[in-house]
Amino acid sequence: MARRRKKLKGPARATRAAIFRERPHRALTREAEEKLFQVAEVLSEGGSREGTWFGSTMITFDLDRLAAEIRGPLDADARAHLLAAVEGSVRVRIRAMRLARAEVARRFPGRRLGTAQVETRIRLHEGKLQVDVDLEVPFGVSSGRRR
Repeated sequence: MARRRKKLKGPARATRAAIFRERPHRALTREAEEKLFQVAEVLSEGGSREGTWFGSTMITFDLDRLAAEIRGPLDADARAHLLAAVEGSVRVRIRAMRLARAEVARRFPGRRLGTAQVETRIRLHEGKLQVDVDLEVPFGVSSGRRR
């Protein structure tokens, strides 16, 4: 008695994961980020109390100076898009936080800095983009173990 073979299905079509996801907003390019920080002015103030630094760093980006470095106009609409892009940029926030922490390290050379508590605010004010970084960082505290 001959056995009947079941008809096999053909190979399944493999679908691959997408590498990009379309987003409804614009993102800042790396080149624009570099140009932004090239025109940055940094002002820090604060002081230490009970082994902790409490201070604020204001990073101001002059948009007229930036306009000379980028392609296209930097009119009111473009400035609003720039504000939104900077607000949504993790890289800009991290870079601003590192800049603020470096200011503390510069004022207190040789002191080990602990884990910082940080708050950032970003706004447009009188033709300038401002990033305010409030920083609270303890001295001589480390979260890592010595080996």
